Amino acid sequence: MVSEPFAGNQIDRNSPVPLFLQIRQALLADIRSWPDTAAQFPTDLGLAQRFSVSKMTVRQAIDDLVEAGLLERHRGRGTFVTDRAFVEQLDPVLDIDQQYAAAGHSQTTRVLSFDRRPMTMREQKLFGAQSDETAVHIRRLRSANGLPLALDERVMPAPIADQANFTADNAVQSIIARLRRAVPLARAKWQMSALLADKDLALNLSIHQGAPVLERAMTYLDPKGAILLTGRSLHRGDLVSCAFELPLDGPEHTGLLEMARGEALN
Repeated sequence: MVSEPFAGNQIDRNSPVPLFLQIRQALLADIRSWPDTAAQFPTDLGLAQRFSVSKMTVRQAIDDLVEAGLLERHRGRGTFVTDRAFVEQLDPVLDIDQQYAAAGHSQTTRVLSFDRRPMTMREQKLFGAQSDETAVHIRRLRSANGLPLALDERVMPAPIADQANFTADNAVQSIIARLRRAVPLARAKWQMSALLADKDLALNLSIHQGAPVLERAMTYLDPKGAILLTGRSLHRGDLVSCAFELPLDGPEHTGLLEMARGEALN
């Protein structure tokens, strides 16, 4: 039985974005809301009728999603959403391990590098450190069901890393959770940017060079405003979503506006 699609059917024929990429984006919304991996995905013919395009155009979009590991074709049975498809929700508090477990997915984190380096001038200024101090750099790749999701890069002063007892072995675990057990964390600042994957990032995330990537730059501060950790995560654009809930009025809203203005000026 073929399930009904969830996303809209509209594509913009006047857009410079190729039709197959517009269709791919619409199908991604279907995949994210797909109820059951046992339910057959719509056929190429059905999708061609849905979007009023040729089957060849639909096939381009489907082939791209198959290559990304989100769909799989079975001869004689049709196309299905893979059980590897997992959309990561960006949340400054909810541990990513909890997300994987709640969704019933297996996750792995592989540490690509863990080393100590003399701080750069930028890091000295950022952490308020002396010229002879070192920083711990962690680079790791996170995957769900064997499908790469994000490349993480983290930097912290060596004394903070030592206080939290960070090692190459335990760096596969939640960095924030370990840090919070050792030192007080009061605030987190995030900045989102859209990037295009370079050759190295494309290789690590199993995507095309030039594919969209969401960069999440982050800074974690203690109660006195000192920066204890900085870094960024580079997420596959097709496997990440980010949602915010903000008050529209009241004192909390005013505070948010003031904070936004202040950070924009800094």
